[in-house]
Amino acid sequence: MGDKFAFYRIFYNVFSLITVLLLFYWQMKISGPVVIKLSPVLLIVKYTALILSAILVAGSFLSFNVKKFSGIGQIASRHQKTVKPVISKHGFYGVVRHPMYLGGVIFFTALMTGAPLARFLGYLILGVYMIIGTIREDRRLANELGEGYRNYQKEVPMFLPKILPVTRRED
Repeated sequence: MGDKFAFYRIFYNVFSLITVLLLFYWQMKISGPVVIKLSPVLLIVKYTALILSAILVAGSFLSFNVKKFSGIGQIASRHQKTVKPVISKHGFYGVVRHPMYLGGVIFFTALMTGAPLARFLGYLILGVYMIIGTIREDRRLANELGEGYRNYQKEVPMFLPKILPVTRRED
């Protein structure tokens, strides 16, 4: 796809990281009334959710090429023939289709507890943004990868893992 596309992903990732860090820095300076007050039980739930989100994101990295995700792989292989992407069903990707986004949504939801109103709204917006981004990415992947991804969509849920096996009645 050329040299311009090879650098797109790394610039996008760096820009996104800087933007989110600046947003967090700015939000930390805002005070106001706390929307959801933290009880001792809710504090335990909050930190458990933060740990779960970290495990989901970190565990997701084990299932794919981190160099490609970061954009370094595209730069290094920009003059090589493009290889068709493979659908990963390993690790968390066999349980939910978008474990990184799920981890992000859990992370921002956990941060909403004990946060002043402005931060609460910021985290809420980021969580909703991640859900919308997940839906859009799911559609894009279905268009790009075709029937293989559509079968994956049927087998593996987008966000919420199947806890109990679902059996269909034969009529």
